[in-house]
Amino acid sequence: MGDMSWNDFLRQAKQFLDISQRLGDSWMLQEKDSNEPNAFLKFSQKIKSKSGELINVEYHVVYSVSYQVPMLFFQAHRSDGSLLDLDATWQCFMPDSKASELYQILTQMDHPVLFKPFMALHPCRTAEVLKQFGQPSNNQVLTFISLYGPQVQLNLQNAYGLSPHSTYT
Repeated sequence: MGDMSWNDFLRQAKQFLDISQRLGDSWMLQEKDSNEPNAFLKFSQKIKSKSGELINVEYHVVYSVSYQVPMLFFQAHRSDGSLLDLDATWQCFMPDSKASELYQILTQMDHPVLFKPFMALHPCRTAEVLKQFGQPSNNQVLTFISLYGPQVQLNLQNAYGLSPHSTYT
């Protein structure tokens, strides 16, 4: 299990949002209601698949109550609005990975705030990965997005790493 509380996640998500706004990036903090943990970071972008198809992707960084770490959820839609299924998602985001590896990394599950099916990067090793830096990050949400985002074509500007909230203590 991780060691991030809901309050830590929310504080660091707001710090991340401040950085995003200073950089002119379009991240948002969505709050379903005032209950815990009903808020998440949201970002949308268009990407091009290997076949050249334009895909609309919406990413959500959510707090996992079970694992006590950030978790990355996303939905990918074709330009006609149809949702990519699991196989099409694998082909779009992880075409060189073996199917046996993908089941351990990428899965479809209900979004913990919206209660709708989303693709998700499984959080089982996130706490371990975040602790491998030797020194704790001042913003584990930023570190998490930096590490896990590229797996699904979510890349942050290098300037995120220059923020005071992204340095190590």
